[in-house]
Amino acid sequence: MDWSSWLRGNIKKPSKSDLLKRQEELLGVTDQLIDTVKSFSFHTFKNFPLQDDLGINGGGDSQTSSTNIRKDLSDWQERHAMLVLSKVKELSQLRYKLCPCHMKEQQFWRIYFMLVKSYVAEYENSLNTSACEVELADTKQPTDGAPPTP
Repeated sequence: MDWSSWLRGNIKKPSKSDLLKRQEELLGVTDQLIDTVKSFSFHTFKNFPLQDDLGINGGGDSQTSSTNIRKDLSDWQERHAMLVLSKVKELSQLRYKLCPCHMKEQQFWRIYFMLVKSYVAEYENSLNTSACEVELADTKQPTDGAPPTP
């Protein structure tokens, strides 16, 4: 037996459940968040004190994606929203009851992210920081004076 076949046979590939857990962790979908989101009610959203400034009540022509989640969300927020909707059926049902009869989709997600801000801020910030570091690394010029290669 050569080393490469031994290595392939002994390295554990991550399972789908391991990958899903990692994605949940990156997107801040923790057990604590899920418990909090399950406690939300129709009145939690309807009675939320949201200032009526430009764009809050759907005052823009924001597009929706094929998953019907607003495109005015950041990439991280959109992925978080899709994951939390699939994991927490109560939120999905609540969204169905509220939108669009009682509030616009944009208002629903603004309220949601305000309600869960303390749970997800560290996850969203860490991802944005990592993305900025990658962008900065990509834009750094070589220090040897040679022109950058295309």
